[in-house]
Amino acid sequence: MEKRTNRKLLCPGIILILFLAVICALVYKAQIRESLRQPIEYTMMTEHKDTFEVVLSKGMTAISEVFVCKVPELKSFSIELTGKNVVDEAELVMTLADADTKEIYFQKKSSVRAVMDARTGGRTEFRLDEPLRDSEEKELVLTWQLKNAGTTAVHLTANQKQAIVHSFNGMEDSGINVIYTLSYGNSSCLTVLYVLLCAGLLLFAALCYWMLIVRRMRVEKFFLPMALFLGLILQCVITVGGVPDEPGHLDTAYKYSNKILFVEDTGDPDTIYKRRCDVEMSDMLANGLESNSYYQLMTDTFHRAEDTELMEVSYTDSTNLASWIVYIPSALGLSVGRLLGLSAMFTFQIARIFNLICFVFLVWAGIRMIPFGKNIFAMTAVLPIALQQGASVSYDAVVNGIILFFTAFCFYMKRKEKKEKREIIFAGILSVFIAVVKGGAYLPLLLLLIPAFVKGEILKKQNRKKLFLYTGIILCAAVLLTCVALFKFMPVLRTFMESGGQGGADATYTIPWLLKHPLQIVYLYWNTVMEQGAFLLQGLLGGVLSWLDFRMNWIFELIFLICLLLLVNLEGDRYEGGAKSRILAALVCVVSSGFIMMSMLTGYTKMSYDYIQGLQGRYFLPLAPLLVFLTANRMVYVRRNQAASVWMTMTVTEIFLILQLAAMIGQA
Repeated sequence: MEKRTNRKLLCPGIILILFLAVICALVYKAQIRESLRQPIEYTMMTEHKDTFEVVLSKGMTAISEVFVCKVPELKSFSIELTGKNVVDEAELVMTLADADTKEIYFQKKSSVRAVMDARTGGRTEFRLDEPLRDSEEKELVLTWQLKNAGTTAVHLTANQKQAIVHSFNGMEDSGINVIYTLSYGNSSCLTVLYVLLCAGLLLFAALCYWMLIVRRMRVEKFFLPMALFLGLILQCVITVGGVPDEPGHLDTAYKYSNKILFVEDTGDPDTIYKRRCDVEMSDMLANGLESNSYYQLMTDTFHRAEDTELMEVSYTDSTNLASWIVYIPSALGLSVGRLLGLSAMFTFQIARIFNLICFVFLVWAGIRMIPFGKNIFAMTAVLPIALQQGASVSYDAVVNGIILFFTAFCFYMKRKEKKEKREIIFAGILSVFIAVVKGGAYLPLLLLLIPAFVKGEILKKQNRKKLFLYTGIILCAAVLLTCVALFKFMPVLRTFMESGGQGGADATYTIPWLLKHPLQIVYLYWNTVMEQGAFLLQGLLGGVLSWLDFRMNWIFELIFLICLLLLVNLEGDRYEGGAKSRILAALVCVVSSGFIMMSMLTGYTKMSYDYIQGLQGRYFLPLAPLLVFLTANRMVYVRRNQAASVWMTMTVTEIFLILQLAAMIGQA
């Protein structure tokens, strides 16, 4: 009888797979095919982060940048520039030549005004007459000369490339780069990646259908393969460097990988040793989604590392907002790749996979532990934004995993009658972690420990001694955690406590200024909710991915939201909290959200803005299960056998989202 039932279910599954295959073909034909005929674009400039300027003027009339071209069949390059006090006679002579043979590949003389008029989006593109067929690994020199300058000043946007750029104006190892983009080759070679992506998505859909519809697995069993499979797909679609602040997190993980491998320090706190091939790959990857990143993924992954010589480079240390512990999984992944002599891209991907495994197993442990809301915990963890962070080198993978596990642990301990000493010690360890991560923004989550460890009976007269004892322990713990947090974040707090309001519109809000203007805090919070609320909800549901440059179709967001609102009312898995529990959960969410907003207000927001800048929906992800639990109600009732349909809807929507991402990549 069971075999006959399974056979009946196979037909709809086959229809679903065929339908998804048709959608994959449609996306290629309608959105990707034409864009794959364009050259591949490599963004050399640092986007989403601060850059600086190099100025051509009467005082410095020429610049010369010597760099290694790491791309084949170079076709064009672009420069971002602005002009000030430009005179009609001012001219620019631009040359691109071989640094060794002096052979000229591009040369153009033009008036400064003409170069300015040719700008698109602030950048001017210069095309080579013929593609440079053997450009890869050539050492090229780009020179610009300003003639008849007069009062003219040409400002060129610049950044640093530590391995690719060999010298600038004769200064070796300065790394100064003024090239914004290089275009090369043809994107049609990326078609094979799209085919592999579609094959992976169809296999993922088949696996989910088998687990959810055919086998009717419970969430504790299907979560692990679902989350790991989807995470592996996302970590290839959103490549290394494509997640916010990931380059800085990668630097920090590399620092601890050096310690694991016993690589000596440089003696300079601002520099570390890295393999040259890793530095070159970091130089080659953009902050976002672009065709060059996928070309590097396709060509660099499966070969041995070519240049493993260590070089001293500057780096970004991101441990100011989190403990070193959160970098251990990614540091172990980097160490494995380096020990095996794997390519830079493969090594970086292994670091991401180690983070993904850590995140998924932490959430899985929480799902097995929590007495209710298992499906909500699982669905929160497979939201696109959760897996984007979980399948990256960002410390969010470990931070979000531990906080979600802590939330599940608190609900588990609330139901358990007898607490063991090891559980109390474990709760203390988790509490310390939450106190020292992300500037203490999630400290209010520790309030969940009160109902978990303090029962109503303790308030009775005969239990007053226990009450006083527990109160003392809680107060001591609170003071200790506060001291730990203050010590950990003293440099940050010192910056926040500096007197503000002195720098005009470009100054940031600071705590002393806000204390003098308390109503301004209310106005700023209100304006933020009114003006940015929809954007924050969109980000929390995964509607804003990568460096905020990918916006999901709003229909997908609506489906994700409906799925969450349905599963929170699932038979046998409903939220069990009463009125007091709901009030506590709401208090935790409100206070923690207030802390998150205050950290961005005092650390990022300029006084010229009437709302808080820099807030993103992903910051509220650790609070997501509690937020969804608060929506549980008696008006909606979902039977247990309907959960598989909700999950399958979520799965298909995730596949559509990834295809939308692929369509954007084709247009990058």
